[in-house]
Amino acid sequence: MTMLIKRAILIVLLSVLPYGRTAQAEICFVESGDAWGLAELLKGIMSHAAACGDIDGDEDLDLYVGNFCDRPADRYLGRAGPVPNVLLINQAGKYEESGQRQVALQARTSGAVFADLDNDGDLDLYVSNNSKSEGFRMANKLFENRNGRFNEVSAESDACAVMGGRSIGVLDYDGDGLLDLLVAEDKWTGGRTRLLRNVGHLRFEDVSARIGLPSDLPGLGVITPDLNEDGRPDIFVSQANRLFLSHSDATYSPADSSVFQYEPINREAAPCGVAFGDLNRDGRMDIVIVDHSQPARQHLYINLGLRNGTPRFKDVTGPAGLDYRFPSWTAQKVHLKHAHVEICDFDNDGWPDILVAAIFRQANQIQPFVCRNVTASRPAAQEAEITVPRFAVPPVDKAEAYFAAGPVADYDRDGRLDVFLASWLPQMRSKLFLNRDGSNHWLRLRIVGRTINRMGIGAKIRIYRTGELSRADGLIGFQEIGTGFGFCSGQEAIAHFGLGEVTSCDVEITLPHGKGILRRTHVEADQVLVEYEPVALTMDY
Repeated sequence: MTMLIKRAILIVLLSVLPYGRTAQAEICFVESGDAWGLAELLKGIMSHAAACGDIDGDEDLDLYVGNFCDRPADRYLGRAGPVPNVLLINQAGKYEESGQRQVALQARTSGAVFADLDNDGDLDLYVSNNSKSEGFRMANKLFENRNGRFNEVSAESDACAVMGGRSIGVLDYDGDGLLDLLVAEDKWTGGRTRLLRNVGHLRFEDVSARIGLPSDLPGLGVITPDLNEDGRPDIFVSQANRLFLSHSDATYSPADSSVFQYEPINREAAPCGVAFGDLNRDGRMDIVIVDHSQPARQHLYINLGLRNGTPRFKDVTGPAGLDYRFPSWTAQKVHLKHAHVEICDFDNDGWPDILVAAIFRQANQIQPFVCRNVTASRPAAQEAEITVPRFAVPPVDKAEAYFAAGPVADYDRDGRLDVFLASWLPQMRSKLFLNRDGSNHWLRLRIVGRTINRMGIGAKIRIYRTGELSRADGLIGFQEIGTGFGFCSGQEAIAHFGLGEVTSCDVEITLPHGKGILRRTHVEADQVLVEYEPVALTMDY
């Protein structure tokens, strides 16, 4: 490591082409919200939370949409008044209202995740509510999945306190096989982000102080990837923009977070959505943050690797082509901001793109605001060079709306990632953009735990060219399975890799908390691969 530190870092800047003029045709999405029944079901909502997951075991993705219900009745266009939260069941490509009244909360819901919190093989539901000191005050809610129907089990749990809840991170911080919850609380309603330990039987205790989180930790978004490479989840909280690193005794200590501290554009501006992913394919997790402000912007931090066990980051927003300013208003006087963000490979070319939850109009077509990764290549000697990825940014002057929540997933199960955007503006319909892009290959992996958590959250997956397993210069992609990243959104716990023209690959899966490594060779593309945690610690086959 000492030799690496002494080497000069070469920043490789690759040319960027105007949006829609990359080496491949632009990503093609078809807006299908009406066809899937969402336009009528979600009419007039003011959504601030959305989660997707298969709650009934039919392999289709269902949706939970959480709303703000504290506005005057006439704000909810087309409705008699505030629209409660709603659970939508996917019936083979058509959404229907579930009729489950227990989850139809009327609150200020600002976070939701589906997660298997009792390790019984189905997805439970956790909802955070943004309670203010006056007006709507409702505790966070926990619902157990019983054969596809939810039963509230909020009583006597620290997870269900009244707080200014926002995004919800899902992690197993202490390695006991039970999924814990990290719930952000914004600076306007208390500013105390909390880690809730799962003690079993769907009960939680607040261990924030015990494990080293400060009481003054305001948050809008959270991520929990393993950044210090010790096999345990670390914690990053946006708004505070602070990083906390894990230790072997299941405690945390603050890391130097100065690189993430930047001057806000104005008094309202706040770092909001945050996502992680390997944007330059060097085997390290990078971080993207977007600002909830007018004008809005995003920030890209490339991971430079470890120094003395601590990850180092560099702000490369400008060199990456992402130093735009989102307009504050549309021509129709609709206000614009940034809120939710995700890192996903939408064109399956092997280079992850960045979705900001917004839409723009081009050639009279509405499209999601995807900053496309147009990095053409990467240096062979990864230990000596760092590639700054380059992005083609949609025309910001064509922006038409932003959305608070919008989990990305393969909703139609065709191997291409789609975009659901839950509307924050009652006059704007919610959107479901189905991906119709190209013929590149892909691979999706789901991990099923036995001693680790059943959802495989925290498992790290590396994809290599066939015959080049564990070789840095053969790496095609790197992901860590998780959910609850971005802003107020819950995703399917699955890793999706674009493979480009690659038709088979080698796979290496590192289980969290030192539980072993699984390796598979000559894995065929264009399939969903389900891997079960083996009894043996290490398996090659």
